[in-house]
Amino acid sequence: MDNLTNEQKHLLVSMYKEVLSRQPALSFDKANYFRDSDEVRDLFSPSDSSDYVSDLCWKLHYKGYLICRPGDDLANDIKLTDETIIYMENKFKNGLKDVVNFLTKFIP
Repeated sequence: MDNLTNEQKHLLVSMYKEVLSRQPALSFDKANYFRDSDEVRDLFSPSDSSDYVSDLCWKLHYKGYLICRPGDDLANDIKLTDETIIYMENKFKNGLKDVVNFLTKFIP
């Protein structure tokens, strides 16, 4: 994740945290699914514009961290890639506890 801005890192880790939080109530595939970049915005960046969050998602897609499809000026059918999940699992060995500690570094 050395090729990401802090904002991109924050969004990715926030999405990973959400995936972990959704389990075990949902299967991994369902937990790792976000309808579109507007849903991502509503969950993690409500003060940002739809275009801005969509652009963040596309940048992460082009760098190989997210899978998404275009449509309606949004990123759609968003999922963390397997490589992203593997990276997160290795980085955050204690799961949610480590993820939350990482995210608190971004709180001003």
